[in-house]
Amino acid sequence: MLYTGSLQKKVTNLSNISYNKALGYCNEDRITEAVAALRGSLEFDKKNIDARNLLGLCYFRLGRVADALIQWTISYKLKRTDNIAVDYIAELESARESAAMYEAIEQYNEALSYANQGNTDMAILNLKKALEKNKGLVDAMNLLSLCLIERGRETEAFKLSEKVLKIDSSNPIALRYNQLLKPEKRLFFKPKITDSRPREKKTGNVAYFFGGIAVTAVILGCMGLPAIARNYRSDYDRLRTEYSVLENNMNSEIEKKDETINRLTDENADLRSKLYTADTQELQQRVKLLTDIQNYYDEGSVEEAADKLIALSTEGFNQEVLSQYSALCKTVLPAAASEYFSDGRRARNNGDNESAKNYFNKAIQCTYEGDEVRYSAMYQLGLIADEEGDSAAALNYFKTVAEKHPVSSIKNEAQRYVDEAAEATETTTGGQ
Repeated sequence: MLYTGSLQKKVTNLSNISYNKALGYCNEDRITEAVAALRGSLEFDKKNIDARNLLGLCYFRLGRVADALIQWTISYKLKRTDNIAVDYIAELESARESAAMYEAIEQYNEALSYANQGNTDMAILNLKKALEKNKGLVDAMNLLSLCLIERGRETEAFKLSEKVLKIDSSNPIALRYNQLLKPEKRLFFKPKITDSRPREKKTGNVAYFFGGIAVTAVILGCMGLPAIARNYRSDYDRLRTEYSVLENNMNSEIEKKDETINRLTDENADLRSKLYTADTQELQQRVKLLTDIQNYYDEGSVEEAADKLIALSTEGFNQEVLSQYSALCKTVLPAAASEYFSDGRRARNNGDNESAKNYFNKAIQCTYEGDEVRYSAMYQLGLIADEEGDSAAALNYFKTVAEKHPVSSIKNEAQRYVDEAAEATETTTGGQ
């Protein structure tokens, strides 16, 4: 038992070390490295709330709002009180631009699909729209850089990579583009400069060598120039005709695509409007249910109030509504736990163990760590499991009760069962 505790402490320490590294990276705007460190921290301890909340902030910094929301939601489910994730979620959901930020991610995904098909024009169009709605979406900026490089617009791509590095100085993709696109490394994009000034006469073998190359080039050029010019004119005319045909076809295709895009945009807006209305109505119904739960409790229907409160989803609640929800939990759940426990005792006295188990489990649902009713219900479930011959389940219940029940007499009774089970196991093992 001591060994297990020591190991758990080491694992927690390793998680905190990675979290502290991530804090340092964040202070230096090295967000990619911070994300990697925080993932490592959570591999050691999934319940490290600080690490999970900071990972959400890092994702938000990179424009990945959906990933940020996932981390904060998990954090809230792990710890519902004194958790800054509640504020992050409420702030994100209440922000006017939050819907646009989610739409930006959808447009980034569409751009990614176009890029994979080789359609960089449509990819660029979608990426620019995405960045209008979410200016900090780093993945979109990196993909736009790549598309611009493919279109020969290296200067714009270079500026984008610098913009990404201001957000995330350790972003590997932006670093690679930035190094490749530095002006001094793009010499082949610089115009060639011709110098018409007469060169000074040079002596030696080197001068004769270069002079020979120049003379040969002039002779060959004069000989081939008329034929090259004629062929070039012919090729130019042919290519010009082909280009005109392609341009007309392309314009026609673009018009068709524009019509399709406009139609789909209108349909999408209509669907989103309907979806938003449905979501809003559903959220309002859940908020209203809090008032109904309070009424059930005030009228004495404590168990019904508790059932509805436990089943209620808090997704989309703002801070004010969450506070109302928390206040109800503190009032309703303890009262319901006591009633469920009493119902369970009555059912057990009447020999109805199935109903008793249901009541005791509901009592546990209404309690938290450290609550006496919680461990008393577990003790009763342990007794029922023992009567029904389920020794493994009984042992699990009694171990928890022996460790955590605040009443010494019940705690000692549970420990006695655990000791007897251990002695029985040793006797059986010794007999074999």
